[in-house]
Amino acid sequence: MGVVICIQFERAARREFMFRRTLRAANARVQAASSAVKRQNERMRELVREKERFFSSAYHDIQQPLAAINLFIRSARTKLEAGHAATHDLDVIEETAGDILDMFKNIQDYSELGSYVPSLSPIDTQAVLADVFEQYLEPARSQGIEIRSTMRLRRPPPIESDRSLFKRVLSNLVSNAIKNTRMGGVVIGWVEVGERLRIDVWDTGVGISPAHRDAIFAEYYQIDNPGRDRSKGLGLGLSIVQRVIGILPGHSLRFYSVEGRGSHFSLYAPISIMTPVIGTEDRKDDAYTSVLKGKYVLLCDDEPTVLEGLRRLFISAGALVDTAGSMTDFEAILADEGRAPDVLVTDIRLREGPNGIELAERIRRRFDWAGALPVAFITGELISPPSLRDFSQPFVLLRKSSAPENTLVEVSRFVAAQQPADFCHVRDP
Repeated sequence: MGVVICIQFERAARREFMFRRTLRAANARVQAASSAVKRQNERMRELVREKERFFSSAYHDIQQPLAAINLFIRSARTKLEAGHAATHDLDVIEETAGDILDMFKNIQDYSELGSYVPSLSPIDTQAVLADVFEQYLEPARSQGIEIRSTMRLRRPPPIESDRSLFKRVLSNLVSNAIKNTRMGGVVIGWVEVGERLRIDVWDTGVGISPAHRDAIFAEYYQIDNPGRDRSKGLGLGLSIVQRVIGILPGHSLRFYSVEGRGSHFSLYAPISIMTPVIGTEDRKDDAYTSVLKGKYVLLCDDEPTVLEGLRRLFISAGALVDTAGSMTDFEAILADEGRAPDVLVTDIRLREGPNGIELAERIRRRFDWAGALPVAFITGELISPPSLRDFSQPFVLLRKSSAPENTLVEVSRFVAAQQPADFCHVRDP
């Protein structure tokens, strides 16, 4: 009987032990899950705070140039009514409008990088360096900043990269250097380091204190800009650089800085063993715009002022232009089914009738005897519409935040790519 009783007690003790161990494990899992949920909630709250800070800063930064534009428009109108020239006022309006476009372009670029798939190929490093140097030569001089490129006896080796992304990173680094330099200069150079090429950007600017070094790559963060000077943008430049570096294989970034004495950023990229092919991106922009001369262009936008601006833009390039605000307006223009258009340029979001994608499909069917109509879609949306994935080539997606000259060049390049035989007669000046 004692043995039987002892066995029963032992079994009960074991069950209680197993129960307590299982309970402790379950409590541990609950606590771990609770901690994970707590961390996730805190991250979500931080994201909300980040977005609130961004929209607050963006609202402030955009309101300033809009107010300036309104004031200078009034000033220009007053001068013109009095018979005086208003060139200075118009220059300020154009420059300020460009600041707003740059702000939205940075937002667009940053939002799209998360889903961007890089296209790697051998890149002519010297051509990219020259493009960026020429791009920022005049802006630097206008601020009293000297910008120089180190002279070498030979060209830098080609790199394996995505040309547009690599150029954007280098442009952002140079732009950031100029914005944070009050006096002195900016130098761009390069050196081979083993199997990688290092691109250096030095400046004599405000420098970065140790307290700021972990934050400079954060979104909307800016050093030495308490007044939110709009010429310094929204603080997305270096965060875009970090995102791009994260999606380009074999690329990295390092920096060294001394507060009050300047900064030194080093961009590393793998050297390519292949010779880069000189493609359409290396041609001069003015060689492209002549492609539109005599071409028949259809323009569609439901905003009359934007549509009129596009009409004047393409006419300035020598194109034959018809405009409409919707498919209904196009019906009369296309009734006779005469000459097939060379390209359709349309906004995606239209207020009346079909949207831009549906409109493009209808016009393509109307002129199916001439082959697939090239379409250039223009959008102000941050995210490209999913329905565009099913739209057949050839088409290109442009942004409303682009400068007019860039829109004209991109459409010209697109048209040239569809007609290589015609474009072969175009020569760089």
